[in-house]
Amino acid sequence: MDANEKKILEFKRRIISLMRSREHASALKLYHKSFTAQTPADPDFLESFYIELNRVNMHEVAYEVLKEGATWHPDNEKAEELLKNAQGVYLDSLVLHGNNLLYERDDKEAKFTESIKKADSLAREKMREENDKILSAIVQKALVTYGKALELKDDSIPALSGLMRCHQILGENELAEEFNSRIEELSPTIKSREKTRQELAREAEIAEEEKKREAARELELEESAIDEIKRLFDDKQYHELIRRIDDLHLSYRTTVPLLLLKARAFGELRRFKSADQVINEAEHHNRNINEVLEIKNSLNETKYRILCKASDIYLHKALEIGLSLGESHFRRAQKSILRALEFVPENLDLLDKLYTTQKYLGQTEDSYKTKAMIYVLNKKYVTAFDRESSASLCFIASFAYCGEPQIINQFRWFRREFLLTSRAGMVINTTYVRISPRITRAALNIAAARTVFRLVLYPIRLMIDLLQYFIAKTGRELL
Repeated sequence: MDANEKKILEFKRRIISLMRSREHASALKLYHKSFTAQTPADPDFLESFYIELNRVNMHEVAYEVLKEGATWHPDNEKAEELLKNAQGVYLDSLVLHGNNLLYERDDKEAKFTESIKKADSLAREKMREENDKILSAIVQKALVTYGKALELKDDSIPALSGLMRCHQILGENELAEEFNSRIEELSPTIKSREKTRQELAREAEIAEEEKKREAARELELEESAIDEIKRLFDDKQYHELIRRIDDLHLSYRTTVPLLLLKARAFGELRRFKSADQVINEAEHHNRNINEVLEIKNSLNETKYRILCKASDIYLHKALEIGLSLGESHFRRAQKSILRALEFVPENLDLLDKLYTTQKYLGQTEDSYKTKAMIYVLNKKYVTAFDRESSASLCFIASFAYCGEPQIINQFRWFRREFLLTSRAGMVINTTYVRISPRITRAALNIAAARTVFRLVLYPIRLMIDLLQYFIAKTGRELL
């Protein structure tokens, strides 16, 4: 199969899929875009498309499609037979529509007569005029409908009878008589071609038997196809499985078991959007089947596991390389976490990770909301970000001032109140966290390392003392 044939096959599948999803306008647009006299649709596909159009009572469109298709295949018996069937179905639908309009007109006339009886004498004449306009408009619609039917088949007795009745109602007796004469001329010919009731009953019986045999053949084909496609699924040939199901659904009715296998295959390929579309189609055909709900739940569980794993990977990498280089990883982690929370909104571990990404990305307001949610779920829960902020982040300061917790707490206070409240400060803190352990491990083998670190950190400590003094003084003045 060359590239062009693959493209045409994909168009066919898409058109049928759109029809079954009730996107009729899109299906017709794609059909007319894909198939022309230069690139005609084959008779088999015309038949499949015709069946789908008839299912949704688009008989006029079906007739026009097959009328055009017959010109593409002038010597093809199947195309001619399809056009003949489409013309007959369209003709019957027009006659039926015309009859329904006249029934509607009779029904309204009876209701109008009753309402006029209840009205006072002054209002009756006006009501009659309005009612006559409404009834006349309905008859005019019926005239147009029967006229279309007669254009399709100029010896159609039902269409001629409908037109005669319309003209009788409108008081156009000469026209009504013309149609009546035409009917009488055709009646002997029609009667000579009519079959006896016994023949018609026998034909109907034969047609019903053939329908049952066709249904049995289709069921047998469906069962064998499902078995074969299950083997493809077991062999993990997911692409081939999807192709086979699409080919089957072009020629035969859509079946829920095959749709579910297709959805599972898309799930295995991690094409979840396509899987959701197929499940929606399956629900359209049978909303209450338990298998649909089971597969939907299974796919959601798979999505949830993948999102959780992705969030762990992105967050770990972001923390490892720091905010300056890892911002995109923080954002990807956050996106995965938010999507996972759609499935389990009260997962504390996910909320904890979300809080971490919000703090590093400077989303202060959102982080307050997330922490409030965590507090509602568990008042004693301490987030990973808060644990790190209050415990193990002062590696160099802890090494330099080992045994002096009061001084170490000053550095922690500075980090918490100043560094972690700004984007630049978080970048500095992330860099510090990343390089600090390596520096302290190297310093363990140097005797005077603590003294050197104290000298380096002394200006920072002095600045912290000044900040605390200034804040304390300002607070007292305000009091």
